[in-house]
Amino acid sequence: MKLIQAGSRIFVSRVGQVLANAAAVLLVAKILGPEQQGHYSLTLAVSLLLASLLAGGVGLAAVPPLRQGTVPAGRLVRAQFAWIALVLGVLVMLAVWTLQAVPADFLARHLGWSRGLGFIVLGAVAGILTFEVFSYNLLARGRLVIGATINGIRALGHFGAVGALVLLGAMTFNRAVTLVSLAQIAGAAMLVGVMLRELGRPGPVLPPAGDGPAADALPAHSLVRLVPALLRRGWVGQISAVAYFLLLRLDQGILEHFRGAAEVGIYSVAVYTGEMLWLLPGALTPLLVHSSATSDRSEDPDRTALQAVRLGILVTLVVGIPLYLVADPLLAFLAGGAYVESGAALRALLPGIIAFAPGAVLAGDFIGRGKPHWNTQASLLTVAVNVVAAMWLIPRHGAVGAGWASSVAYAVGGGVMVGRFMKETGTSFRTLLRGP
Repeated sequence: MKLIQAGSRIFVSRVGQVLANAAAVLLVAKILGPEQQGHYSLTLAVSLLLASLLAGGVGLAAVPPLRQGTVPAGRLVRAQFAWIALVLGVLVMLAVWTLQAVPADFLARHLGWSRGLGFIVLGAVAGILTFEVFSYNLLARGRLVIGATINGIRALGHFGAVGALVLLGAMTFNRAVTLVSLAQIAGAAMLVGVMLRELGRPGPVLPPAGDGPAADALPAHSLVRLVPALLRRGWVGQISAVAYFLLLRLDQGILEHFRGAAEVGIYSVAVYTGEMLWLLPGALTPLLVHSSATSDRSEDPDRTALQAVRLGILVTLVVGIPLYLVADPLLAFLAGGAYVESGAALRALLPGIIAFAPGAVLAGDFIGRGKPHWNTQASLLTVAVNVVAAMWLIPRHGAVGAGWASSVAYAVGGGVMVGRFMKETGTSFRTLLRGP
């Protein structure tokens, strides 16, 4: 019952986020056209990759000590702020580097960047990174709905700004990227404000799970030692985030290499539409991070995870099957006739997206169990499958080939994660699908 209650609150926020994100992407795509939409999608991919690489796992690594009270919350937050400040310095240097002739020419040809756009992208990276790091602090304190709520508000604000520029006839590629940057910064600022207020209050102190991470291994007093300690503890889980990102976006880079930015634009509309489905089962991920992180729990965590997996599959199927049937006319109508081929790419993607729904849920369970390396292993295998399949299918079939390559990879990754969970918990396939 707690799963349904908390999950439904996150789900409501996620539905608003899904609809707002989809509407914003389709509006931008319709105005920019396939080639600039391809540049837009690749620019967002670069932003997400940098944020994933530079987050360093300092948010993930702080969950056990915050849950168990072994390190003062204020000291952990100061360590996280120190890391983010260091990363911002690196980002500024990267933005300055993009002004040089050689990188500027490369970015203009492959991403459509004008000189100086790197500083705008810097803002998006900083916002994404900050949100990721500090959202884990709220999860550790049991504030499971806040991150989803703020993401929903951010998505609605972004859609409103995109809609305003479209109505004014003022939408351009640079302005589309700028709106993404502003939205990410605003979302991060809201989250930081809520987090600081929450951590100023006394929180519950819970014992660690029997095989969970030893949070007391972190140095509690030395900030100079705490930052690298968080990085050491978090890097394995962060590799999973980077690998997961590569799984989602590496095929677009391969597609740009073989077919050009316009084909990426066509494919990206299918990708963004299909991946919205993962936001729905993903509503359950924060609950599992929280419920699996300690042995002091009123409900069996294995049972909770099973319920979440079944619910995630059901929700994805309920939305995914109708979307498969209407993909062609829907995307042609919403994004315009230039994207008529996006429907076939979406149909190729959807089987894998549905197959990976359990994996999207179980990622949170693995983190809560102190086994983030399970996510990393599954993600790396999935990326390898995706690259091999993409290199064979994309030159022959373009965007549709990219869709099938990703679909095969998602199915493999989802199967690996489900198999790992079944082995860990002694769950049969029948119990997984039908319940005990």
